[in-house]
Amino acid sequence: MKSFISKEDDLNRDVVVLNEAVPFVTDRYRLLFAKIDLICRKEEKKIVAFTSAIKGEGKTTTTSNLAVVSARDFGKRVLVIDGDYKNPSLAKSFGVQDNIGLVNVVEKECSFSSAVIEGPVKNLSLLTMGRQSIQGRSQSELNGYTHIWTENGIISVLNEVRGLFDYIWVDAPPILPLFDMSMISEAVDGIVLVVKTGETPEAVLTQAVKTLGSKKVIGSVLNRAKTSWKYGYDRYRYEYDQDNH
Repeated sequence: MKSFISKEDDLNRDVVVLNEAVPFVTDRYRLLFAKIDLICRKEEKKIVAFTSAIKGEGKTTTTSNLAVVSARDFGKRVLVIDGDYKNPSLAKSFGVQDNIGLVNVVEKECSFSSAVIEGPVKNLSLLTMGRQSIQGRSQSELNGYTHIWTENGIISVLNEVRGLFDYIWVDAPPILPLFDMSMISEAVDGIVLVVKTGETPEAVLTQAVKTLGSKKVIGSVLNRAKTSWKYGYDRYRYEYDQDNH
């Protein structure tokens, strides 16, 4: 397992639960995990994908902070995987190197154990995308990386490591405009939809939910909601909605 290498500025900005100055944010993530954990234990779900209707709704930030909280504050053995081959962001979020990762494991260039990175807190492991393998690729070439989500891709990796962790959180690609969500549904036990408050057009969200069409959807996260707290507009406030998805 590789060691965790922090780029402090990126880490403090994205993984806010590591910042002791914002305990109210951490409490929100703890509440979110408690609710997801309750559902997952009841329905025996271990591998959960976090996705959004379109790019930029905060799914990587949600996944990263939830991973830290579930490992550090609840003592869960957690693996977080970057599965968004078009816009891999997990390495940047945690401030780690991204020379090898999921792509390299899938393409048999290295083993899982040599690609996984030890996270910034106990019990947390990271598997980045492996930016070195995809950096500089054209959009058409990136489209070809859908094989990462097939049976011989991430599914084989997940089957290999399922027994090593209590939870595996996957930062999945956005649903629209082109991604086939049936591939994600096949690979994971559950799906959480991240929605950016006030900026995602209703028609786009409706289409995304329709595209999901899966009984594996366990809920949605409302991102960047306004709050009445004295802190004013809280960028990292999350509300979990299991029924309205």
